[in-house]
Amino acid sequence: MKNLILMLFTTLSLYSCTDPSDNNNTIDCGKVTNVMYESFSYCGVLKENPKQPSFIIVNSNEDIQKLFTTCQTTDVALPDFSQKRVLGLLAGQKPTGGYTIKIQSVVEDNCQIVVEYFEQEPKKDDFVTTVLTYPADYVVLPKSNKPIFFKKVNPINDYVVVGTYFGECSGADCQQFFRIENEKVLRYLRVNYDSYDFNQYGYKALGFKDDFAAFLLKIPTEIKDLKGQTKTFGSPDSHDQGGVYFEWSQGGVVTKVYLDVDNSADQTQNIILFKKVIQDKILELKTKV
Repeated sequence: MKNLILMLFTTLSLYSCTDPSDNNNTIDCGKVTNVMYESFSYCGVLKENPKQPSFIIVNSNEDIQKLFTTCQTTDVALPDFSQKRVLGLLAGQKPTGGYTIKIQSVVEDNCQIVVEYFEQEPKKDDFVTTVLTYPADYVVLPKSNKPIFFKKVNPINDYVVVGTYFGECSGADCQQFFRIENEKVLRYLRVNYDSYDFNQYGYKALGFKDDFAAFLLKIPTEIKDLKGQTKTFGSPDSHDQGGVYFEWSQGGVVTKVYLDVDNSADQTQNIILFKKVIQDKILELKTKV
């Protein structure tokens, strides 16, 4: 197991220090496209945490057993390793809690795969645990023989989340939430009713790039003027008619809006039209899953 980890850590040093944009190779690698990947969470933990930044690739159930402690949960869903693999990005040893590492996007062309990621440290006034930690992030990727390059970037702070929700409902269509960014779209998985901190949920990245700028142009002035506030229009889901959710982050300043599906008296014509824009966008994105 130790030899396997060392081999993968060495591979990181070969790829992560090279930016493919600096490559003078004249080979035409074709168009860059988004990779359809998804978050991965496993109940076991690494048997040996690395002290330095590194990554691992898990290609089989045997790799899981070699790298991770035994998982006590009997119904853990592992990827189909004949088609998929797990990529783990490991930040190394940190002196306290509050450190994170996050895979932000995965793109590819005909020559290579590029994984963009960011790291964050605890803020000065944050309350953190005073024990050594080993931040990590895991995603499921399609199988590929292409080399992987890692690129450190700043976190994306400009995005929108659109969603629909129902309290008295069961099934996959009750909670539909998508995050739209300039370069990619995420679908959040198994979102709990009335719990819309999306950092806690798994996700799937769609192989699709939406027109983020065009969507922003449709936001009415009444919502733009909220500038970081939260507002509810009508009484969403008060008689099981459901609700429409809109979240807008501008440089990390987050505005949240809850909309009654019924056209309540406090919804202007512009708000009603934008609600329809959100509903139509969700229907469109569901076809891209």
